[in-house]
Amino acid sequence: MEELLRCEKIQKLFVVKDFLLGIKKRKIRALNNISLVVNKGINLGIVGESGSGKTTLAKVLLLLVKPDTGLIFYKRTNITRLPDSQLRAFRNCVRIIFQNPYKSLNPRMTVERTLKEALSSDKSIKKDIEKLITQTGLPVDYKHKYPHQMSGGERQRIAIARALAGNPECIIADEPTGNLDATTEIQILKLLEDLKKNLGITFILISHNLKIVSSFCDRIVVMYRGNIVEEGSTQEILKIPLHPYTRLLWNPLLVENIDDSNHIDDRGCPFVNRCPERKNLCFHTSPELKEKEKGHHVSCFLYY
Repeated sequence: MEELLRCEKIQKLFVVKDFLLGIKKRKIRALNNISLVVNKGINLGIVGESGSGKTTLAKVLLLLVKPDTGLIFYKRTNITRLPDSQLRAFRNCVRIIFQNPYKSLNPRMTVERTLKEALSSDKSIKKDIEKLITQTGLPVDYKHKYPHQMSGGERQRIAIARALAGNPECIIADEPTGNLDATTEIQILKLLEDLKKNLGITFILISHNLKIVSSFCDRIVVMYRGNIVEEGSTQEILKIPLHPYTRLLWNPLLVENIDDSNHIDDRGCPFVNRCPERKNLCFHTSPELKEKEKGHHVSCFLYY
């Protein structure tokens, strides 16, 4: 398999101010020792609840946010410390669809101008813009529209068209249906499926919805509080979800609703406060991500 993207042992801390709690500064571990590989043609799903670190990981993979420690590779070349001026070619090959099309599109720019800025060449730019628009299922005359003149689904199609500019090999789609109604959600997922088949694009699909990810992706990474707790093929994750949190994502009624905002001990398992199968060991020791079956990894003491 041809390797497109790889990250190794990524750590990312954010320092935030919390005046309501009387704390001037506190550290939040957004990503904790994250390692994963994205191979060409193998679509990867990253799933987890809000605050699990999914969006931060997407930005780190594109080096829009620089990791504190760890390495990022594109086609086996280390790009972690390259300056932004040298990352332009990489960011043409790996694009992102942001979660909220209401915020990601400039309200003062027409569709034509938005797509023109995303294209790296001025050659045949009119035809290129029209092709990008029609590829997403919209009429050519949408190039004259402003974001406020379009529905949420149409805005997201333009966001997808912008991501297609430059013929990328890989697209990171961050909650691409998160702000859409059920009917539009189905239409957008169908569009991404068609692009995957017709253009050979490798997708990294980020979502809180395991069912959406499982219908689109070949492999799934499950994240919780900045940690990968399970990783495997979609078939394995669907057939035998190993981690209690993965089972929670399938059926929220399986785990009691316990507030884990004040985790007892950061040295312990990040899921311990919500886990129905926790042991005393889980409060004080963090499990490592280990291979249970070939290609199926889990971070849980139930399988040690």
